[in-house]
Amino acid sequence: MAPIIDNNSNAYSMDEELEAEAVVLKQIQNKLSETMGKMTPPTEEEQKVIDAKSVFIGNVEYGATIEELQEHFKGCGEIVRTTIPKDKMTNRQKNFAYIEFECASSVENAAVMNGSSFRGRQITVTSKRTNKPGMGVSRGRGGGFRGARGGHQTVVVKYVYVNGPAPRGRGGFRGRRGRFNPY
Repeated sequence: MAPIIDNNSNAYSMDEELEAEAVVLKQIQNKLSETMGKMTPPTEEEQKVIDAKSVFIGNVEYGATIEELQEHFKGCGEIVRTTIPKDKMTNRQKNFAYIEFECASSVENAAVMNGSSFRGRQITVTSKRTNKPGMGVSRGRGGGFRGARGGHQTVVVKYVYVNGPAPRGRGGFRGRRGRFNPY
C-alpha cells in the first residue's frame, strides 16, 4: 500500500509564502506610485517653456544613437534630454529627434547647425513647435469625409440618373469588371 502524503502542511506553507510575496509586491507598487505621482504631465504653459528650449532635428540616420546626437550638439549648450521616437508598430526608430537644452539661448546656437552633416546625412535643425491638442483628428486615409469627427461633411455627387437606376460602376464589385464608362 502506498504511503499517504499529507498535503495540508504544504498548502499552509504555500499560502504563507504567497502572502509574503503579496506584501513585497504591495511595497514595490507603493514606491512606484510615489515616484510616478511626481511625474505628472506638464501644463500647457510649462510645455511651451520646455518647447522654447528644445530643437527638432530632421533627417537623422536610422542607426543614430542618443549619445552620438549629444556629442554632435554638445557645443551648443548643456543638454537636458535627447529623444529619438520609435514607431509603435515596428519598434523601429524614426528619422528625427528632439533635444531639450538647459537655456533658450542654446536653441539659437543649435539652429546654426542646420544643414550640417551627421553620420553622412545633412540634418535639418529647427526650433520645436508646441503641439496643439486635436491636431490631425480629421486626417485619415479617406481624406476628410469618413474619418472626420464632427465638422462639416461634403458629399460630391458625380452623376444624377433620372430615368432608371444607376448603372454599375467601373470594376471592383465582387471581382467583376463594370461595363459602364461615362467617357
